[in-house]
Amino acid sequence: MQNTIIIIESPNKCDKIEKITGAKVYATKGHFKTLTKEIVKDYQNYEPVFEFKDDSIKSRMNGVFNDCKGKDIIIATDPDREGYGIGYMVYEVIKNIAKSVKRAEFHEITESGIKKGLEKAVPFANSNLKEFDSFKARAVGDKLVGFIMSPTYINKLNDKNISVGRVQTPALALVVKRELEIKAFNENPASKQVSYKIKANLKTKDGVEFSAINDNIFANKGDAEAKIAEFKEATAKVYQIDTKQSQTKPSAPFRTSQLQETANKKLGFSSDKTMSIAQKLFEKGLITYHRTDSNTISDEFISEVETKFKEQEWYKKREYKAGAQSQAEAHEAIRISHVHEMSEIGEIVTKESLIDDEKALYELIFLNSIQSQAKNAINENTTYDISITTLSFKTKTSKCIYKGFKGALKEEIEDDEDKDKDTLEIALNLKQGDELEIKGYDLQEVKKQAPQHYKESNFISLLEKEGIGRPSTYATFLPILLKREYITIEKKGKNQNIVATAKGINFIETIKANDEWVTQSEFTKKMESVLDEISDGKVDYLDFIKPLHEKMGFKELNNSTTKPPSEKQLEWAKKLASNLKIELPKGIGDDWKICSNFIEKNKDKDVRPPTEKQLALAKKLADSNKVELPKDIEEDMKICSKFIDKYIKKK
Repeated sequence: MQNTIIIIESPNKCDKIEKITGAKVYATKGHFKTLTKEIVKDYQNYEPVFEFKDDSIKSRMNGVFNDCKGKDIIIATDPDREGYGIGYMVYEVIKNIAKSVKRAEFHEITESGIKKGLEKAVPFANSNLKEFDSFKARAVGDKLVGFIMSPTYINKLNDKNISVGRVQTPALALVVKRELEIKAFNENPASKQVSYKIKANLKTKDGVEFSAINDNIFANKGDAEAKIAEFKEATAKVYQIDTKQSQTKPSAPFRTSQLQETANKKLGFSSDKTMSIAQKLFEKGLITYHRTDSNTISDEFISEVETKFKEQEWYKKREYKAGAQSQAEAHEAIRISHVHEMSEIGEIVTKESLIDDEKALYELIFLNSIQSQAKNAINENTTYDISITTLSFKTKTSKCIYKGFKGALKEEIEDDEDKDKDTLEIALNLKQGDELEIKGYDLQEVKKQAPQHYKESNFISLLEKEGIGRPSTYATFLPILLKREYITIEKKGKNQNIVATAKGINFIETIKANDEWVTQSEFTKKMESVLDEISDGKVDYLDFIKPLHEKMGFKELNNSTTKPPSEKQLEWAKKLASNLKIELPKGIGDDWKICSNFIEKNKDKDVRPPTEKQLALAKKLADSNKVELPKDIEEDMKICSKFIDKYIKKK
């Protein structure tokens, strides 16, 4: 592959892929282009305008493009919508200068994963070009919402730290809705009413003490205490024993949302921290691609686990489907790249120089990957029905009779949240008809349960259920909402509760009064569905953009209708006319299109002299760097600014 260049996103993968393939590898370092401020030039076809993020990126990428001349190019940017969008932008530049251009997907950075990706590579022109339409629909749609709606609410609420988003706003609306439910509950006197149950404290013949509860609810303490008074001469007897088995399946291989939830619950990692660490593990070739909505794992991996662990008593071969929420059956769940024993993790940590957090997340993914190929755990659950006079008191016990996946490789520690607080873990050696000693009675308060704040772990599953966003976006929601001061994170023990602030509540209430559609999960879910249908070629790019833009008050222009320019546009046009000493076109104040065309035509002609301060600084920089001032610097502010920027950076 000496005449081959592979183009990827992350520079951290370059050396490894070069070593495996022998090809030269370049990295785009993520998105190298961004939408211009204008977003689109023509609101008939909504074709977006992308530009390099800055001059240094432009220079670096042009170097990559120049090296592509006459060579075989494999574009292997990340295997998701965003990755395809980045790859397409590379393709558009080099398609006429490269010898050939192919699209490959690397789902794991291992020798077999790279080989498989290269074998399945297709000419880029034959790849799913509709995926780029879907990418630009998402990019343009989200930018339009932010560009048009954010300034409106910044002005309305007189707060610069405000943003509206097609995805972030409905996510916030869910948090605010829960906050208002909690507030309403706490302010309702009926919510504070307490009822009571009677708890009997009992003792078996062999001295084991336990409690049993009667299900009757007493409206007040007096009624409950009166009932207890009737039990003075009562005896307790085991009336009935019911024993059943229950089985617990191992968790399916992680999709992105499930990895984020589990890492938050077990390791206390935020979603963005989990994704950042997972990115590093992926780049080191330790796990498969970490942005996925699929639960499936490859037949190859299932066979590797079988070969390694088939003699283990706990092993059971299992296959998993992608899941109802998945848009790509071909994509895999997040799993380890190489099958190995638990004892080898220490060796991997040393070899790959993993820090503690990386080790913890890798171990979590390792256990999930292997335990997904294990037998069910089996519990024996027993309910004891104890009769005291005419009332039935019940207690439950549960014991594990077969560990299954919970004993595979590492003892699983049951989470406190998963336990039934009324279920005993002690053994009760009882049979029907046994008499029990009554040690006394207690009253158990029965309070109405207030709605609970979302924890970060269960909020992610809610977003997935509501159809808000995609796996790659979940980690970005909370940091944005925190930055805007719409929410705070309150730590309670191991839990991290998401709490809406007064600002967040006020923001959602204001936007609901004017643009309720952008707060609704259903609209965003529908838009996400349209994005998927664009990728599948079922609908067109415009089927996404036009309805979204119309929701923001835009009506398509035709011969009989016009829309005036914004105040900002008109102000810019007037400033250009004044600077260039030309007249404004007729009707510019009534037609945004006339205004836009005037600005586009004249913005590059706006030549003004620099200020005295700018010119003085330029002269000072020229002296200190021993260079001549550029020609026309005294007449053109742009020439002066460019010169200053160049030499300020060298200081």
